[in-house]
Amino acid sequence: MCYEKKRIIIKQEGIQINLFFGDFPYAFGHIVIQPESRVHDISELSEDNWSALSKWVPKVAKAMKKVLTEISGNGVQKIYVCSFNECKDYPVHFHLVPRYESDKLMGDELLFKRSKRKLVLSQKDSDAIVKAMKKELLAPEI
Repeated sequence: MCYEKKRIIIKQEGIQINLFFGDFPYAFGHIVIQPESRVHDISELSEDNWSALSKWVPKVAKAMKKVLTEISGNGVQKIYVCSFNECKDYPVHFHLVPRYESDKLMGDELLFKRSKRKLVLSQKDSDAIVKAMKKELLAPEI
């Protein structure tokens, strides 16, 4: 799969936030959001990075709930935000993982169980999510 097609870049006031749709998501519609900063610990993020993240994480979560419910036909109940950054070659990033109404597990148990059996999204599903997320996130605000 072409990774470049599964990326949305948002630029705002000199801050760039990259939304990556990974090849092996924890859930249908799992998104990774990454500030432009190349730091390796959240304590090193700048105020500008935190400001951009505090603006965009809720927007992305809201868009995820709408888009993923429409595409999957399964209501999104919550969006989990977590950070796992053990790779020294990859900067700080945050995982936004949906929990659907049909999920029986919750919280860390849900993430732990899902990490044992990651999904592979079809190109059709991946393309549909990216197209719909771009429409939601890049639409002008009214």
